[in-house]
Amino acid sequence: MTRTMLVASAGGHLDELMIHVDRLGIDTDDAVWVTSPTPQTESLLRDQNVVWIPRVGSGEAFKAIRALPKAIQIQRQVKPDLVVTTGALFAAPHILAATLARCETWFIDSATRVAGPSSTGKFAQRFTRAKLYTQNAGWDDAWTLVPSVFDAFEAYPRPGGAPAPLNRVTVSLGSELWPFPRAIERVISLLPEAAITWQVGTTSFSRDGQPLRQWLPAEELRAAISASDLVVMHAGVGSVLVALDEGKVPVILPRRQHHKEMVDDHQTEIAAVLADRGLAITVDPDELTAEHLSRAAGLAARRRPEFRA
Repeated sequence: MTRTMLVASAGGHLDELMIHVDRLGIDTDDAVWVTSPTPQTESLLRDQNVVWIPRVGSGEAFKAIRALPKAIQIQRQVKPDLVVTTGALFAAPHILAATLARCETWFIDSATRVAGPSSTGKFAQRFTRAKLYTQNAGWDDAWTLVPSVFDAFEAYPRPGGAPAPLNRVTVSLGSELWPFPRAIERVISLLPEAAITWQVGTTSFSRDGQPLRQWLPAEELRAAISASDLVVMHAGVGSVLVALDEGKVPVILPRRQHHKEMVDDHQTEIAAVLADRGLAITVDPDELTAEHLSRAAGLAARRRPEFRA
C-alpha cells in the first residue's frame, strides 16, 4: 500500500487535486491531506485524515519560507511514499521538504495556467525533483501533459430557453486575498430584485446595511448553485467546476491585476479558455450586461458520457 500525502491550498487547487486523484488512479487508501481550514475544506474533507496548517496566500513568499520547518516536520511525521500537489505557493515548502527527504513528488500545475507554469511551478522545476505535469499543451519538454479537469464537461442549450426573470442567483468570488467589489457592484446594479446567495470571500461589502456573507460550507454553496437560475463567479477553477458539475454554465468575471484584484492576469487566460470551450460566458465586470446574464441562464452543462459515474 502506498502512503500518499496530498497537498493543496484551499479553494480551486484542492478541487482540482480531488479530481486528479480519481482520474490518475492515485492510491488514497492510506492518504493524508494537507491544507488550511475553511468552511469548504472542513466539509469536503470531513471524513479524511487531514493535517491542518495556516494558509499561505498568493504573493506571501515570506510566509511560505517560514512554513518550511513545519513542512519538514510533517514530512517526517507522515513518512509518505508519494507527495502529490496542485499548488499553489502554499505547496512550495512541502515539495521542497519532499525533495530533501528524497520522496517521490508529483506537481500538477493548475488548469488556470494556460501559457506556462505558475510561479510555484517554476520553483518546482528549478529547485525540486518533482515530476512536472501540465493540463495545457505547448509547454517545454520538462512538463508532461495530463487531461484537463475541464475535459469532462460540455454545454448545451437549456430546454425552453433562459428562465425569465432571474429570481435565484448565486455569486461566488472564491478565496483569494484581494477584494473584488467591482463584481459585487455590477451584479447588484443588474439584478436589484433577485434573491442572491453570496460568497464574497475576503471582500467586505454591505448591502442595505447588512454585510454580505463571506464564506459558505461546501455543501451549502453547492446546493445554492444547484437551485439557482444563474451563477456568477470569478475565474477560479474550484468555483467553475462546482457550477459545471451542478449543470450550470456560469458567467465568469475575471479578476485583474490592474485593479489590484489578483497578483497577475492569469484569470483572464483561463476565462478565455472556458469561453472557447463554450463552458462559460466571460466578461469584465465593468462590461457585464443583462444580455450576458440571459445567455448564461439559457445554457446548461453536463458531464460527457465517458466521464459519467
